[in-house]
Amino acid sequence: MHSAAGNRIREMADELATAVGADLVSLVLYGSGTGADYVEGLSDINVLVVVCGNPVDVLSRLRTHWRAWRKRGLAVPLVVERQFLRRAADVFPMEIVDIQHCHEVLRGEEVLKDLVIDRNRLRQQLEFELRSKWLKLASLYVESQNLGRAALEVLLEAAKSFCVLLRHLLRLTGTTPAGTYRELAEQAERGFALSLPTTKALLEMRQQMRQQRLRWRTDCDRLLRDLLAEMGQVVDVADRLVFSGECLR
Repeated sequence: MHSAAGNRIREMADELATAVGADLVSLVLYGSGTGADYVEGLSDINVLVVVCGNPVDVLSRLRTHWRAWRKRGLAVPLVVERQFLRRAADVFPMEIVDIQHCHEVLRGEEVLKDLVIDRNRLRQQLEFELRSKWLKLASLYVESQNLGRAALEVLLEAAKSFCVLLRHLLRLTGTTPAGTYRELAEQAERGFALSLPTTKALLEMRQQMRQQRLRWRTDCDRLLRDLLAEMGQVVDVADRLVFSGECLR
């Protein structure tokens, strides 16, 4: 749990557990709130709520608290039954693997460790996400001069999302991913003979977002073009990976 948000997370965990009541099986913190990439005022606090009752009934109980939780940085909780996790492993492999490798159980049982992920399905989703993000970023490049600072904010988040995909690429090749987004980018450079200077520069800007005052027409135009090129390198790497049906646990 990140120290800057620790007290707030613990308080909301108490409130969530009380609201869910006897239906609670597990309350899991995941994402940047668990580690060094959390940015106060920018990062969300993400939680998985596993229940034994009807998820819709539980969501109804959570709705009354939502406005106060959102003001304190909580993202919309993922509320599911245990069976949902098992059955969704084939269609959400990336999401489940990410939570498995970066989470903290705040209440209840450890429900993630026994889920098994097929590597081929993970590789397919990874390539799909990489190509989709490239296409979205290419569209942003066309629109960029009309979007102003809003495009810069999208670009900074795109660099973070890109690093999440780099994490999966490293796992698929048997490498234990580094802890921070910056370290992930450097690790991918070494492991796949890539050059990702723009990705690393954007990550640094994201950490210092409140202090940055970039000029759109000069800085962001170049950053967009260069990030597209760097994503293209990684798409090629993911496209070449082939596995023999092995599973990740």
